[in-house]
Amino acid sequence: MSIFRTSLLSIRKPSQQQVQSNGSPPRWAIDVACVTALVVYFLHFALPAVAGNLNEDEMPELWRYWYHGPLKWLWANICFWTPAPFYRPGGAFYYWPLYHFFGLGPQPYRIVQIAILAASIPMLYYLSRCLASSRLIAFLATLALCYHPGLISLVFIGSFSYEVLCGFFYFAALSYYLHIRETEAHLRPSQLIGFLALYVFALDFKEMAVTLPVIVLIYEVLKCHRWSDWRQFIGWGRSSAVPALVAGLLTALYIYGKTHGPGAMIKFDAYRPRYSCSHFLTTNAHFVSELFYGFAIPKKALLGLWALVFIYACLRRDRMLRLMAFWIVIVPLPLAFIPLRGGAHLYLLLFGWAMIFAKVASDFITLISKSLTLIKVPAPVFRVVAMLLVACALAIFTHWENQRFDLIHVFLRVGQKTSHVIQAFRSLDLHPAPGSTILLLPKEELFANEWNLAFLAALVWNDRSLQIWLQSHNELTRQQVAKVPNMQIVGNIALSYNKLTPQQVAKSDYVISLSEFHAEVVRAP
Repeated sequence: MSIFRTSLLSIRKPSQQQVQSNGSPPRWAIDVACVTALVVYFLHFALPAVAGNLNEDEMPELWRYWYHGPLKWLWANICFWTPAPFYRPGGAFYYWPLYHFFGLGPQPYRIVQIAILAASIPMLYYLSRCLASSRLIAFLATLALCYHPGLISLVFIGSFSYEVLCGFFYFAALSYYLHIRETEAHLRPSQLIGFLALYVFALDFKEMAVTLPVIVLIYEVLKCHRWSDWRQFIGWGRSSAVPALVAGLLTALYIYGKTHGPGAMIKFDAYRPRYSCSHFLTTNAHFVSELFYGFAIPKKALLGLWALVFIYACLRRDRMLRLMAFWIVIVPLPLAFIPLRGGAHLYLLLFGWAMIFAKVASDFITLISKSLTLIKVPAPVFRVVAMLLVACALAIFTHWENQRFDLIHVFLRVGQKTSHVIQAFRSLDLHPAPGSTILLLPKEELFANEWNLAFLAALVWNDRSLQIWLQSHNELTRQQVAKVPNMQIVGNIALSYNKLTPQQVAKSDYVISLSEFHAEVVRAP
């Protein structure tokens, strides 16, 4: 509840006492109008996602949370540094209740995902305003952040709910921290626990949250005055730097556990880091290119752009700009050394560039207002009108980008095959007896990951006592057989890579043949 009090009830900038003493209720009305407009703008693009589907990438995690049960995934969230059996245990808080109450109906999943993003908007507006001390900058930055065509998968693809929730708790932790520190107060022990709890939740959803302690520490360094001696430095460390340092210790524990455990993700090629300056610059150039609507950014141009941002921040002597200059370099670090990512993975990075864009636009408009002395329009009025015109131009351009690539229809088709297979299973109206063995014989390759078909079947029947055997559509070669067992077993599911013998088939209580649109019971008791 403290998060929502911070974002909704405390949407004022840090100088809230001055606002109240001036007795100007319209200021509150402006804040409410800004947040309302931002939410309506976001929903304009997001509501079509309600018609979306569950996609195959959601099946393994959803099955894992269901099969192991609440006690195991609750404990895994407490022991957030352990990699097995859940890579990202926080997802259970999203998937398990939705599956428990709504099964595999996709609409509730999409509605909740959209609702979380919409609930983030007041918080992002408040965070932006805390950093910039400006309604106009906060409004424009949040407008650029709440919906970006390059990050459309954040809204339309269910498997990116991890990025959505990681971002929510990352920004919640930072908002909560700044809400306290911008009043020049230090975190009390209970407040420190609250901040760390929000941070751990962000880690439970996605590993890209590991940069938060560094961002908080840089914020404190930029906020403090120069130290005249070591005593002042030590005093600053004991008071202001403690939250960042404690969070840093938790991060070290998290990184060690996730990279050295039996199920460490870095053992997989998709997550194995490649440490090189060239790879670092290549990935970051790709990130910036995606955020700049596909405009190609060479490596040297990226270095020049970073340098330009740092120089501008120093010349302006603006604390927010300096923090965002560090933000755009540090926040993408968890993604910078692994195989190329993009889209929804850039949610946190987009905040930094959105703030920089809004600040540069504000400074440029201020410069123009000072030079147009012949116009009899008050400078504040001119700045407001000009910023609103920039916001309208950005909104129109975003809508145009959506329509130019027909993005909504493209992303609504994602997961259609999953929905078709679910409907094929349901058309059987089959209720297997508890403890039965079910053999699935796919007529075609339905999913890139064959396991997903068995996970989906287990979730359709919602019975942990069932044993599900899956005959692989692709048989292994002799060389592959030498490296991989003929049959692999995970939980209540077995996948056979070679054709089952008649004796093995005879042991199955049910034999089901299926394609994308049709399922048939070949044999039943």
